[in-house]
Amino acid sequence: MGEIMELKRFSKNKKQKQIIMGSIIGLTLIIGGISLYRSFAMYEEKQTFDVLKGTVPNFSTKDINLAFTIDGQTQTNTNFPNKSDGYIVEDVSCEDGVEATWNNSTWSLENIENNGEAKKVKCTVAFKKIDTSSGLNGAEPVLGEEMIPVVIKENGKVYKTSEDSEDWYDYEAKQWANAVILTEAAKNNEYADNAEISETDIESYFVWIPKFSYQLFDENMGKYATTSSLDSEKKNRAINIRFGVTNTSDSVKGECTTPMNEEGTQGLSGESWHCDVGEWMTHPAFLSFDVNGLWVGKFETGELGASSSGKTAQNSYSESYLEKIIIKPDSFAWSNSNVKTMFQLGYNYKPELQSHMMKNTEWGAVIYLTQSMYGRCDNTSCSEVMANNNSGYKTGYSGTLTAYTTQASVASSTTGNYSGIYDMSGGAMEQMVSVMLDSQNKNPMYSNSGFIASDLDTELKDKRFYETYLYNTSFAFWERRILGDATGELGPFSSTYRGTELFYYSAFFNDYANLLDPTYPWIQRGGSVSSENYSGIFACTRFNGANATGRSFRVVLAVK
Repeated sequence: MGEIMELKRFSKNKKQKQIIMGSIIGLTLIIGGISLYRSFAMYEEKQTFDVLKGTVPNFSTKDINLAFTIDGQTQTNTNFPNKSDGYIVEDVSCEDGVEATWNNSTWSLENIENNGEAKKVKCTVAFKKIDTSSGLNGAEPVLGEEMIPVVIKENGKVYKTSEDSEDWYDYEAKQWANAVILTEAAKNNEYADNAEISETDIESYFVWIPKFSYQLFDENMGKYATTSSLDSEKKNRAINIRFGVTNTSDSVKGECTTPMNEEGTQGLSGESWHCDVGEWMTHPAFLSFDVNGLWVGKFETGELGASSSGKTAQNSYSESYLEKIIIKPDSFAWSNSNVKTMFQLGYNYKPELQSHMMKNTEWGAVIYLTQSMYGRCDNTSCSEVMANNNSGYKTGYSGTLTAYTTQASVASSTTGNYSGIYDMSGGAMEQMVSVMLDSQNKNPMYSNSGFIASDLDTELKDKRFYETYLYNTSFAFWERRILGDATGELGPFSSTYRGTELFYYSAFFNDYANLLDPTYPWIQRGGSVSSENYSGIFACTRFNGANATGRSFRVVLAVK
């Protein structure tokens, strides 16, 4: 019996030992498995996103679950896109209030900030594939109905080309894309590639401004309320331009989100949001219509059959006027109409192409591109666009007598060659459909423009087609600028009296720099023949919106 009892006790002890040993082994395997899993997870995380920088308060990097999308599609593999393969980052979004930014230089996620509550969080990086072959990164020209791609050669001769032709444009070589619309009589004419198009067959010329972001360059971010001595070197400062269709974002390091109104239809007057000097910001001119670029009238709008500029005042819109619109060289600029009439003409010219009267930010987009390596700048300096000083307000002239068909006229082009835009300096004063708000910053100040309050429910209902500025009694209060509109960012400013009238000038080529006030709440740009030496592509001044000879407008197409 004792032996049997001892044997049972031994068996029992053995079984207990086996259970203990099994538990120890199992626990060891579990711990090892967890360690292996976490190591593998961290390895996968590192392999997928290369580098994870920054500190995460209250939790470590192993608590970040990283995911990514390409062109909006969630990806399941672990190989994220390479920058060299033509990808860009559109956005970074994290759950539970966690914030992070993407660093394009190191191609990594960094600056992760926790709100102190999240312990596990998912961050998604949105990548987008772009076409980099043309250098425009997706912002290639988009032709609308009736538009024909052309190249303009010696003495302004026009030749048809094709959309996929390498000779159509090359922005790095300062060759901008051009297109024409034929007259009603010629619209059925067939032109072979490389065939010359007769000038008599052309109704209008347009030049493509690709969507771009620019590097904010003004140390004061346009926040000028007083005058000082001019920065003589600023006129030679090239503005850095980066073509591309993706909007800049606060979530990408070195970028900022463009300040826009709630509807996304207008840039915000006086606002910077998180933007600061040195950062890249998508130009607001392209955001209102959500387009990859804008077709800008190559010349000031002209009047078909006119024997002089603005001979007859036209302060009430008529559809018959649309047949008179031409955008061509050697034409008398359309003038002597108030802002409302010009607005209606622009809006109804080619509504299927979202035609409209030019806005101040769109003017800013053109001249920022001009003041870059893609326009009038090289590695050392920027040349000034020569003014059109033709006393009859004829389009396409350079100086007083040099007509467009004379090769020397390219001195008045935004590129210094025939592919650029003309009449941006001098010619007729160009009216912008950009206006100051009333003292409550609620509604536009109509003044003598022809607009009335009820137009807010009709012509002015769609805010994409005009823009507004904050109220101020001083026309030298540049803090109201919209970033990108080429007003406040052109400081510092100086002032001088011409007779008894006070004038302000910007640091860029000493051009006019008067903004808005209650008496003159509308913006006009470029100067005119009568502006003496103060005309220029950067020139800005104010007026009351009334009709006058020598005041014209420019048509822009927002083709999607």
